[in-house]
Amino acid sequence: MATVIPASQLGAFEPNGHIDFYGYSSAAGGWFFCGWCSDVWPGRRPTTKVIAHFKQCGLLADALLAWYDRPDIARGGAVGVVVFLPDVSRPQGELLALDIQGDAQGSGVRVTPIRPTEQLREKDLTPRALAIIGGAYGAPATMETLTVLLSRRGYAGRDTLQDLPAFVRAEIDEAILVGPDGLVLIGWLVDPTHSVAAWRVRSGQLCSEDLSTRILPVLRHDVVEALADQHEVSDPFCGLLAYASNCAVPDQPVYLEIELVDGSIGYKAVPNPAKRGMPAIRRLLEGYTLTPDILDRVFDDIIGPAIGGLNKARLEAPRLHGEIAFGPVNPAPRCSLIIPLYGRVDFLQFQMALFSQRDMSDYEFIYVLDDPPRKAELLALAETVWARFGIPFRIVMLKANLGYAPANNVGLAQARGTYTCYLNSDVMPDEPDWLDIMIADLEDDPTIGVVGALLLFEDGTIQHQGMSFERLTAYAGWPFPCHPGKGRRPRARPQPIERVEAVTGACMVLRTELAHELGGFDEIYAIGDFEDSDLCMKIRRKGLDCVVDHRARLWHLERQSQVDSNTTWRMYLTLYNAWVHKKRWFAG
Repeated sequence: MATVIPASQLGAFEPNGHIDFYGYSSAAGGWFFCGWCSDVWPGRRPTTKVIAHFKQCGLLADALLAWYDRPDIARGGAVGVVVFLPDVSRPQGELLALDIQGDAQGSGVRVTPIRPTEQLREKDLTPRALAIIGGAYGAPATMETLTVLLSRRGYAGRDTLQDLPAFVRAEIDEAILVGPDGLVLIGWLVDPTHSVAAWRVRSGQLCSEDLSTRILPVLRHDVVEALADQHEVSDPFCGLLAYASNCAVPDQPVYLEIELVDGSIGYKAVPNPAKRGMPAIRRLLEGYTLTPDILDRVFDDIIGPAIGGLNKARLEAPRLHGEIAFGPVNPAPRCSLIIPLYGRVDFLQFQMALFSQRDMSDYEFIYVLDDPPRKAELLALAETVWARFGIPFRIVMLKANLGYAPANNVGLAQARGTYTCYLNSDVMPDEPDWLDIMIADLEDDPTIGVVGALLLFEDGTIQHQGMSFERLTAYAGWPFPCHPGKGRRPRARPQPIERVEAVTGACMVLRTELAHELGGFDEIYAIGDFEDSDLCMKIRRKGLDCVVDHRARLWHLERQSQVDSNTTWRMYLTLYNAWVHKKRWFAG
């Protein structure tokens, strides 16, 4: 296929002919140019590099060439020429010239369009070009290929795989729209004779790249059982997951174009996309097993760009929310505590019971409900918590589940404090002065960007005392934030403050000004995981340190606030976040 190159001034070739007409054939998958040239270079090659210069861009590709007699201009030594340039990008704009590379390096000819030039529609282009090819000459294989390309029929809304000369069957069980024109395809393709050369997704004027080597094979025993008696179908990995970009046009049919090695084409309809948002992301991550040897390829080609587009689209909707204040709102708190709630909202009362052990009037508490179905349950509980403990707090209620980073960012937009504390709902203080200790570290040392706490499991062993990055063989050597000393007993330290690579977002304190400057947590990470280490990396990039103060002790009931019986899709979503983090911070 053609490589799109920037529009630029034409090179040094002198015009040696003209293009009489040209047009794009969606069935053939490229451009046909017909004209003549007065410079007949030695050893006319049937395949050579051609650049089609359009006003908006250029196309560079290995093109097919054929020649034909032009009696009308033969006295001047001219010869007719047909050029087929394969391309799926469909550039728009005026055609400026066609440069055809010659035998010697730097040699070649240029043909320019006559004025006005006919850009034919496909239905007019095909018979006119076929008539010329019928009397043209060139390499036999080239002539046969050009004839096959021009003889292809376009998609007419009918599945035609059964008409192909080889046994090929396919079915797309589900399609998921990604962004304005991308698609995730979930289904299967059977090709027992290895006759498929390429397959693409088309809609309107758009066409994807060849997806034959850009799929995740998926086990489909059901397909094998159904087709076992036909053409020795036996490969259980005939299922597929694929992502095709630039291939869907609104209100236009979407279909597969399957090309065989002999040049013949078959079509298969693609169902209309149905799922969006989190249901679409979850469906994308179900039904297969990933192994370390394929993680990079699968995330680079399929899962990564697909989830990135789906997550971006679901977060573009207005972030509608409601807010209820329990008690008077502090207009100028020293620190704002932002605490997302998802799953177990009952942690609110446990935290408030422990916060009530000391005077908290200098702080504000912002609980962000990221679980709309639990709204009534939370508000009923909040009334009793306010009545029992008398600590003012606000509840910001999101109208949709957004995930960890967006929920915290909504809370940050409401924060009034000089400092911001990001706190998980399942983190409970053991040391009453934990927050004062962490804020004092920031006040005393301007080189500190963020302070983390010593977090303990229920049995008193370490859950978090800072994070470092470790490449895990089980996950293709990708770097993951790990917790040194996890599961061990805390030891007395001569210096309570320890500089570390990163700290967990389960409990971190930073200046609110810095939090706003960095844009809060990056929402490119879906639902939750790696936002905290990403924020720490940004802080370190500014020349500031990440530290843990071992005097600030809290209990962390790790992951108990999350309730989900199906963990496979969630694990793969964590891998997506790990992939984003790796590409951003460990690209080398």
